[in-house]
Amino acid sequence: MVLTAPPAEVAIIGGGLAGLTLALALHDLNIPSTVYEARSADFDQGGGIMLSPNALRVLDSVGVYKRVRDNSLQFDILTFKDGQDQTTDVYYFGSEELYGYHAIRIMRKELLDEMRAMVRERNIPIHFDSKLTAITSDGPDKVEFTFADGRVASAPLVIGADGIHSTVRGTFLPEVKPIYAGFMGINSVVQRSQLRIPEGYSLPATVLAKTGAFLLVPQKPDGSELFIGSQRRFPALDAAGWEALRKDKQKLYDMLQENKSDWPDIVQSALEATPVDRMGFWAFHGIPPLASWLSESKRIILVGDAAHAIPPTAGQGANQAFEDVRALATLLSKLSPEVPLDKAAAQWQTYRQARVKKVLDLTNQMNAKRLPESERAKMPPGAIWSDQSLTRGEGGELRWLYDPDLAQEAEKWVEELKQAANP
Repeated sequence: MVLTAPPAEVAIIGGGLAGLTLALALHDLNIPSTVYEARSADFDQGGGIMLSPNALRVLDSVGVYKRVRDNSLQFDILTFKDGQDQTTDVYYFGSEELYGYHAIRIMRKELLDEMRAMVRERNIPIHFDSKLTAITSDGPDKVEFTFADGRVASAPLVIGADGIHSTVRGTFLPEVKPIYAGFMGINSVVQRSQLRIPEGYSLPATVLAKTGAFLLVPQKPDGSELFIGSQRRFPALDAAGWEALRKDKQKLYDMLQENKSDWPDIVQSALEATPVDRMGFWAFHGIPPLASWLSESKRIILVGDAAHAIPPTAGQGANQAFEDVRALATLLSKLSPEVPLDKAAAQWQTYRQARVKKVLDLTNQMNAKRLPESERAKMPPGAIWSDQSLTRGEGGELRWLYDPDLAQEAEKWVEELKQAANP
């Protein structure tokens, strides 16, 4: 039976950024939810994330932005530099003047901690150590599901916000598996005071040299620490191989140090300051475009990386997850006989899939830009992002990405559905 009213309860599988944002948005719209998180409450994934105006507008709408703004580093542009420290491009991550918000970089744990505090303040139930194992029934009136410890639960609607390796997705799309993109980012953290930064040098920056690209991104509110790293092609490994590499910090350090003399002095100073014990990497995985983010009953819906894993190059992975859940929460609050779940969800999915495709195209252009010089030279015209493309931010050409208010977009879909129901 299709839902024709706001759900009495929503089960959110996954207590990460997307799941918690959805819980807060639903609470504001008087829709109860329960969050189930597979990992423990003290798990720390580590690292920082960049959030652009499109994501910050969502966080602002649920009250998170004001609470985290002062714990973040605010910035507007990522500068591209060549091997002679000359600026070759700029890419706008945000602009208060153009898009309403500066971009921010914030540590993932700080953002999650603040969101968890807000969830507790609103008495939204969140269950840690709750690993979903199976969905035992999907419809017609509810979804039933079980956890690794034997618990059984049910809800009229289940949202899969459980990441790229989504168990929820596997229950109705078992053939879909994450695909390694052939790239990895090797990274570490250094203190800004240890770098030899030329006068007037704009950070964050991506340094492009013949060996590829090197990222220098300030973090912490005062910018005193820098996230550094380099992207490279790397052969696929199995799960055990990736885990072994994660533990082999000396190997990661040695890989990052390769071709050190080919980099300009600022990068060499970062490499000299790199601590072995803080080495890490990110293997870029994606999933093929899904025909549907909805189960057959439409009572299971995928969001975020469970629906569309986006490589981190353009910094839009988490940003797009925030967009998913903001629009979805608004739609769920407007369900009625004229706006049934199946038609509303179809509208949502069509819009979101088109947005994500455009973001993936931008991400692929940015990936190409970070290839070694010899590989960039082989790329066809238009394959590499540059300021000649429509993604140059100076005149506001990134409005397509940063301007949409997803709650307002959802309101428009509701009106369209009502008009279609009452021609």
